[in-house]
Amino acid sequence: MQAGEREKVPISKSLLTGLMAGAVVGAGVTVFALTSGGVGDAAGGGRPSGPPQRGGYTPVVSMAVAEAANISRRVEVIGRARSLKSVAITSEVTGLVEEVNFGPGKRVAQGDILVQVDDDEAQVALSRARTQLPIARDNAARYRNLAQDEAASALEAEQAQTTLNTLQADLRAAEVAVERRKIRAPFDGIAGLTELEPGDYLRAGDPVTTLDDTSSIIIEFSVPQESAGFVNLDQAVTATLTSDAGAKFEGEITGIDSRVDPESRTLRVEARVENEQGRLIPGAVLAVSTVAVGEPAVAVPGLALQWDRGGAFVWRRNAEGAAERAGVVILQRTDNLVLVEGEINVGDIIVAEGADRARAGVALPSVESRSRNEKTVGSVSSTGAAGGED
Repeated sequence: MQAGEREKVPISKSLLTGLMAGAVVGAGVTVFALTSGGVGDAAGGGRPSGPPQRGGYTPVVSMAVAEAANISRRVEVIGRARSLKSVAITSEVTGLVEEVNFGPGKRVAQGDILVQVDDDEAQVALSRARTQLPIARDNAARYRNLAQDEAASALEAEQAQTTLNTLQADLRAAEVAVERRKIRAPFDGIAGLTELEPGDYLRAGDPVTTLDDTSSIIIEFSVPQESAGFVNLDQAVTATLTSDAGAKFEGEITGIDSRVDPESRTLRVEARVENEQGRLIPGAVLAVSTVAVGEPAVAVPGLALQWDRGGAFVWRRNAEGAAERAGVVILQRTDNLVLVEGEINVGDIIVAEGADRARAGVALPSVESRSRNEKTVGSVSSTGAAGGED
């Protein structure tokens, strides 16, 4: 064999015969599949039930039911805690301190004597009034009877009654003087610091201590004027200590100011939270969060949304079981759901997953009636120390 010439390999008749037979069998199977409706029919499954398929196309999708929801607005601001009741106790009298009956930070009950001021002079006046009063009462009664019998003049009877009235007033004044030298707790609470000790000279108006009722805490905060319409009385509030992210306190809004501050453009709000364990103290700084429920909307899964030149839409299963386009407007987004309005109603069956596979007119599966627990929707937040909105 000369250089450059290819070697000719002989092909056996049996190999050639096998190749031709295989080609004939393959062509026959292809013709059978096309005329009988596909592999599914060949296997005995047949076409799926329902309306005719568009070009034989059946999308693999998950269906869901559009549900009712409400648009919500979350307001997140910084607030400051104060006591439910708080007073600075001062002395009404002047005198020496005889007893100090409380400890700073200790709980006291309403009516407890916190400080006893020397009351010797008041006690003397009280004893004198108590001694003279019965005599004056008897004299007034005797002169009243004598005047009726004309044994005494009406003037004498009036003077006896005046003396009685004066001594009754003196007795009351002496009782008040004695009581004022007992400085009492006006309500249940926690006593603050004091510098008083027995023997100190106390003047009228001098501070004694502070008293705070911390069974509940009032949280004061401000929201921006743009969020003023999203806070209402009795609305739920969650407060978190900025120094302890795990400490959460639940409460409700108890007070809203009647006007927006023209300088800060904010609205003052008060909320009350329970503080049975005493973890909150007046003056603490807290992160406050509250959610207002607004107008109704329709909630759909986030993956159900599609877009085209006409805007956002979802694929809805119509009465014939086929897919149709339903245009929507997005009102609010959350982690898993989207709140919309438009050509969709509560109860509509829509494509939840695999919407990119759906086409107008193709058959869609139904969905079993079931309740969804994903009705809690997220919300837009406004943040800031003074309630500034994002």
